[in-house]
Amino acid sequence: MIDFETILEAYLDCRKRKRSTVGATEFELDYVHNLVELMNEVNSRQYRIGKSICFVVRYPRYREVFAGEFRDRVIHHYIALRLEPLFERIFCSRTYNCRKGKGQLAGVVQLAEDIRAESENYTKDAYVMKVDLKGFFMSIIKSKLAKMVDDFIVEHYEGDDKEDLRWLCNLVVMHRPETNCERRSPLWMWNFIPKEKSLFTNGEDRGIAIGNLFAQLFANFLLNTIDWKIDAVCVRHNRYVDDISFVSKDKEKLLSIIPMLRTELGKLGLRLNEKKFYLQHYSKGVQFTGAIIKPGRVYVANHTINSFALAVERLGNATEMGMVDDIKKNIASVNSYLGIMTHYNEYATKRRIMAKLPPKFYEYCYIEGHFDIVKLKYKYTEKAIFMNIAKNIINKRDEEDIKESSDRGGNQPASR
Repeated sequence: MIDFETILEAYLDCRKRKRSTVGATEFELDYVHNLVELMNEVNSRQYRIGKSICFVVRYPRYREVFAGEFRDRVIHHYIALRLEPLFERIFCSRTYNCRKGKGQLAGVVQLAEDIRAESENYTKDAYVMKVDLKGFFMSIIKSKLAKMVDDFIVEHYEGDDKEDLRWLCNLVVMHRPETNCERRSPLWMWNFIPKEKSLFTNGEDRGIAIGNLFAQLFANFLLNTIDWKIDAVCVRHNRYVDDISFVSKDKEKLLSIIPMLRTELGKLGLRLNEKKFYLQHYSKGVQFTGAIIKPGRVYVANHTINSFALAVERLGNATEMGMVDDIKKNIASVNSYLGIMTHYNEYATKRRIMAKLPPKFYEYCYIEGHFDIVKLKYKYTEKAIFMNIAKNIINKRDEEDIKESSDRGGNQPASR
């Protein structure tokens, strides 16, 4: 059985950076009662996964995303807090997505270092191969994944809540959110999603919902066996979700990995995307997780630069309209891109795009450092606005006190 301390820990982990969302706020209004209720439902096996929200994102391509209710996400965090440390013991060090101390940038840096090392500081020939899995998340066989996770828990987990964890993992993996969801995007948008890439059309036992925490965690676990198979034949490899890169001096050695990959992936019901195969000399450059890696330098992919330019344009329009709330939102968007580009060789790009901001931009904002961050001028910040309001109230009160004091002094009878 799980206790209140356990479910509270999951809740506190879940609400990080989510407290401003509607679901988190509603749950927090009576979170102790809600957590006790959730705990009792799990312990009595009466817990059922609620209605999901489903929507389609259009950039960089049409994709279907599901988001569970907040109470269901608390359960996802409960699972992650227990399994993630155990998974980390068996995960290959060359896996970078959704892992503490890893991430997209770390994967790019490692690939750039692999190219430099394998080419002996760009003095020898070396080749980069990149492969991608076809419809990865939507191709996962739920029953196979559920059994793999359950077998892992049986072998490795030793907590008192072992049976609860097994039951919940099976529940979330086998859940079909498409049968109980609210579509937040127009139905016509699903016409742009291939049938095999939607939970609504890809088959009953296929696919896990993109957008849930456990999906990323379990996807890494599923491919971990593949990572170690690759590591045995090619040390310089990197994986971020379903994008896998390889670096070697021997082109034939890289090509020989493909049949092994097809075989091992086939055991999991997965396959390579034949349209996304890349094998080139390192000097040609390679795109990996949103970055373009070339000898001695790394650039941001064009689609990110285009998105940055649109964000800058929206910020410029907001400043011309003088709408401070919109300016704040667009500053956050621009700064996210500036933060990404700071890690790459993109100073000239940042300068070129930021130069398009209208003169009125500088009435509200300023740029700090070498195009490192955009900041709102102090007089437009919430603190300054609140301070001015308080100052006006204090001044008005002082004026009333002076007037009242003056009136009392004027009404006093003259001394004899």
